[in-house]
Amino acid sequence: MLNSYYIISEFNSKIETNLKKNSKINVIFRPKVNDYNNQILKRIIKTNIYNKIYLANKSNICPIQGLAGIYLSAFNKKTVISTYFKDKSVIGSAHSIREICEKIRSKCNIIFLSPVFKDKANRKAIGIIKFLLISAHFKNITFYPLGGIYYPHKLKNYGLNGFAGIEYFNKI
Repeated sequence: MLNSYYIISEFNSKIETNLKKNSKINVIFRPKVNDYNNQILKRIIKTNIYNKIYLANKSNICPIQGLAGIYLSAFNKKTVISTYFKDKSVIGSAHSIREICEKIRSKCNIIFLSPVFKDKANRKAIGIIKFLLISAHFKNITFYPLGGIYYPHKLKNYGLNGFAGIEYFNKI
């Protein structure tokens, strides 16, 4: 089974049902800028006791029991991590070598590189070969593809054991 990370910006009954079907999906809660609500986060944690929950871009919040760690988006340039997250996982996403280096300084142990495959937004994808070369260059970091993943089972053919997504999970 691939490690999978579902990036959500809202929590509704459809998402809740999808998560209950598969306890192997890690959840990254990335609320809209002015839509952060501690109660929603606590509900996600309480409802999804089998899923690991990561909070996006909130490294300065009070400790919330049940969080597996923090997710730093590619646009988050902060490198200071709260002492609460010292013992938690720190994951991030990047679109370039410069952003990868920023995430390494932020102590990320998993980095989502995006977009690897062409997605609906038709952004220029880096492709699987470049993704594998970048992954090989940074040996101490785990890289997972993000963007344009429609057939995750094919990732195993490249020796990858995880991915992150939004649209893929919205369809299942």
